[in-house]
Amino acid sequence: MNTLTATASTATNYPAYAPAPPMLAVRVRARRLPWGKILAGAALVAVAGTGLGGYLHYAAGFESTDDAFLEGRVHPVSPRISGTVARVLVDDNAHVATGDPLVEIDPADLNLAVQGAAADVAQAQAGASQVTAQITRAQADVEAATARIAQNAAQLNRVQMDFHRMEVLLDSTVAAISQQEFDAARAQFDSARATQQSLLAERAATEAALAAARAQRDVATAQIQKADATLSAAKLQAGYTIIRAPSPGRIAKKSVEIGQRLQPGQPIMAVVGDDVWVVANFKESQLARLRAGEKVTVRVDAVEGRVFQGVVESFSPGTGAKFSLLPPDNSTGNFTKIVQRVPVKILFAPGSAGPAASRLAPGLSAFVQVVIRD
Repeated sequence: MNTLTATASTATNYPAYAPAPPMLAVRVRARRLPWGKILAGAALVAVAGTGLGGYLHYAAGFESTDDAFLEGRVHPVSPRISGTVARVLVDDNAHVATGDPLVEIDPADLNLAVQGAAADVAQAQAGASQVTAQITRAQADVEAATARIAQNAAQLNRVQMDFHRMEVLLDSTVAAISQQEFDAARAQFDSARATQQSLLAERAATEAALAAARAQRDVATAQIQKADATLSAAKLQAGYTIIRAPSPGRIAKKSVEIGQRLQPGQPIMAVVGDDVWVVANFKESQLARLRAGEKVTVRVDAVEGRVFQGVVESFSPGTGAKFSLLPPDNSTGNFTKIVQRVPVKILFAPGSAGPAASRLAPGLSAFVQVVIRD
């Protein structure tokens, strides 16, 4: 007989049930946008945009570059003769005017040359005076010979007339004269005629002497001119013993001292001219808007806080690279385009430098701004 066994059920641990707390009604407020900050930011952006636009509009009226420097004329000073320095009359950085003496070379040797040349001039002038006296004497001899010829011509005419009368008397039937008288008349006639020929030859000789004296005068005149030229050259050389300033400016690179031996062409100092200008190297892309005569403002690094006024004077006929020692040749090798720069000459406006003119020297860096629109 089957026996049914009753099994008691096992108790299971369930979590205790707790009623949920009652939900509270919470009122959530909607988040408001910060319109004040948004409007302030928008206003700030508008002001910045307006300022940027104004600056770009303002900047569009200028072309500028900092690749600029001052330029000027530098006059080298060198002696024209050789000699020993006797005096140095200027100091470094001193300002000189045109023609001011800078250096004196010992003139003793050249002064002796001047004296010798002056003696040669005096000798040539004395020779010319002697030739003039010879010309005067030769002219007198010619006049005397002419007078003797005239006197003998009158005598010859009288003797000739007497001779012709004797011929008539001798040929007549009466035979008024003897043969002896006729022969004497003919002898006188022949003698007078020979004397006339002699006087003519004498006058020709005196005329030749006169021509020779005049030719000698031309030689003496040439000698005087030669001696004068030698004297002038000697004086010129003596004048070169004073080396003078070729232009107004300031002394630079002085390298001469007393006792130094100089040779012609040897550089001893330089005179930097008072006139300076600006050479600004603009990019080739900037040249389209630049024109001669446009106004320029210049700032020089060495003169802080000062703005100088200027004007565009001219443009270089070529780029700086074209005039370099080794100009580029784009037809060789691979080509890479490089923006070129063109030197532009800018002059300072009259009176713009003012008291700062003495501080403007060639080589100083500058910042240039060209006004391309009024």
